[in-house]
Amino acid sequence: MSLPAPKTRHSKIVNVIVFSKLPKLLNLGELSMKPFGLSVTLLATMLVYPIITTNIQAAYQQETSTYPSITAEELLAKMNKNEKLVIIDVRSIGPYKSSTKRIKGDIRVEEPTELDDKLKTISKDQVIVTYCACPDEATSNYYVGILKERGFKNAFALKGGYYAWLRVDGPMDGK
Repeated sequence: MSLPAPKTRHSKIVNVIVFSKLPKLLNLGELSMKPFGLSVTLLATMLVYPIITTNIQAAYQQETSTYPSITAEELLAKMNKNEKLVIIDVRSIGPYKSSTKRIKGDIRVEEPTELDDKLKTISKDQVIVTYCACPDEATSNYYVGILKERGFKNAFALKGGYYAWLRVDGPMDGK
């Protein structure tokens, strides 16, 4: 099983650790252009980089997988039963602008700072579903984490996001 490439911000962290901190930790001194020093540093980097990357990926997956999710089919069933739901569109600006539709009745939130204002009349027990258009529901999970921290007990990320909703032909509104 191969792991997906690390997320961008994690890659930057790993590169900083590997190329600036690791040589010092291994008592190799600064990266030098001397053939021996460079060879040892590169060898150490090649050996340690996969370990660090795998640990960061595992931490990221564990962090995002701790939030509850709901499938598009489950959400559609709830909507068909006319259950009271709050659906929040947290797609980044690019995917949002390039689409012509949104999930029926959703609330658009571009920044976490908008949540308090948009949800001030919503009960903490209300079912809230966030959706995005990114892999692994990264943005949706981020917002679910914020909602949980603010006391919303029933916050879920839509598994598969906007594209999963399109696949089940769920009800849509124009923008």
